[in-house]
Amino acid sequence: MKKKWKLIFGIILAVAVVAIVIAQYSRGIDAETLEISPRTFVKAFEEEGIVVSQGERRVHAAYGGKILSLPVAEGQAVEVGELLISFDESELTFQIAQLEAQVKSLTAQYKLEKSQVSLEDLRKLYEAGAISSKEYEDAANRVNSEYYPGQIEALQAQLGLLRYQSGESKITAPAAGTVANLEVKPGMVAQPGQYLLTILPEGDYGAEVYVLTEDAAVLWSGMQVELIQDNKELDIIFPGEVEKIAPAAVEKTSALGLVEQRLKVSIQPQIPAGLTLRPGYALNVRFTIQERENALIVPKTALFPYESGDALWVAIDGKARIRAVKTGLENDREVIIEEGLTAGEKIILNPQLEGLKENAKVNSI
Repeated sequence: MKKKWKLIFGIILAVAVVAIVIAQYSRGIDAETLEISPRTFVKAFEEEGIVVSQGERRVHAAYGGKILSLPVAEGQAVEVGELLISFDESELTFQIAQLEAQVKSLTAQYKLEKSQVSLEDLRKLYEAGAISSKEYEDAANRVNSEYYPGQIEALQAQLGLLRYQSGESKITAPAAGTVANLEVKPGMVAQPGQYLLTILPEGDYGAEVYVLTEDAAVLWSGMQVELIQDNKELDIIFPGEVEKIAPAAVEKTSALGLVEQRLKVSIQPQIPAGLTLRPGYALNVRFTIQERENALIVPKTALFPYESGDALWVAIDGKARIRAVKTGLENDREVIIEEGLTAGEKIILNPQLEGLKENAKVNSI
């Protein structure tokens, strides 16, 4: 009796399994599909750029010295000609006074010596035979000597240089704008030529981006680009134009530590009203290098090798069919199908789907 029940149970189980298999087979495979419709294909790339001040004026110390006063602060707005930095000119004042005294002394000596010698009187004495020709010539040489004038001229040149340095001891704003990158403080000693600060004119902003040399080959001056400012709520996208491409590449290190050859590209942005930009702000720059309208586009991951080319799985009347296709332009994620596909058809997105084969029943999801 027990064996009979075991046999019956086994038969029921087998029938159930067969029924499940048949049901699954008849139900088909659940496959994610995409209905193809013409749309615009875009091939583009993005690089991170930075906002720069195109008319910025970097201020340096001409002769340096101890900073006596610094009446401006980082971020302060200044007008052209406004005092930025004063250097201590005490030493210059002493040197100027010393040289001026030397000029006075030499001038007085020169006048005195000339007053003590009368060439007219000496000439008469020489003609009367009272003095020799050598004595007369020596006296004439002293009176007409360039010694004192030369010394005075040299001192005057030194005075001119010191007075010029004195004038450079006060640095004024070369343009109206905002003080930025202020790197000195009162009491510090600046070296000749040392960078002190930058004046950023208000609103005169551009963008700079460093592009890989292989990408820069397809860029040109006047090319339209998109600038993207990250925003917590919604990215702000506005147009720009390539203004200049650097003539030579420079080495840049990527975030992964790779040394790359890149070209600097200068962008002229069309900043929308109400958008605040400042030098140093990050902007993404999108370069569109190819664009085509009314294209049949599929994800590259939907393609698979077939015979000597590529193919797609197409869902036709609920069944999977292999469709050989010819591809065209592509970007990182998508590719244009030039031949083998028509608008309105559905493709299966995962060509590696389990159970997927020719004429297999599929359920679009």
